[in-house]
Amino acid sequence: MTLEDARHAIATCTQRMNTKSGEVVFDEWAVVTLSSQGVKLAAYDGPRVEQFRQRFKADIRPLQAELEGRRLEVGDFGFAPFAAGTAYDACVRIGPRAYLWWNNTDASMTDIRETGAWLPAQKAFMDLCETFRRDPVAVENS
Repeated sequence: MTLEDARHAIATCTQRMNTKSGEVVFDEWAVVTLSSQGVKLAAYDGPRVEQFRQRFKADIRPLQAELEGRRLEVGDFGFAPFAAGTAYDACVRIGPRAYLWWNNTDASMTDIRETGAWLPAQKAFMDLCETFRRDPVAVENS
């Protein structure tokens, strides 16, 4: 899958989750790729594009702690249940060198589950994970 295909799939999934749940599940997402030159922001959609780069390392810490010791395969995911504010709530490995970071800047994953929004959104989320498992995002190693 190309990066452009991935952007479209993520945007469609986000819309499906919001429609099914009746509220915003994640209002921000970022695709980050790894290469020989380091980490690169490949795509972003959300309310704080200007602050994203400055805060990324701090915002992924709760999720990194949850993923500590795990090796995600393409299509695998993890959640940080109590990540609040701009801290990322979910991560999906979408390619050998690509990750999708998802966030709700107003609520934690625990909050989303408690409102009932997550239950109807799960199928769309899992469908997207399976899409990437079948057709991973290809990134040039530059």
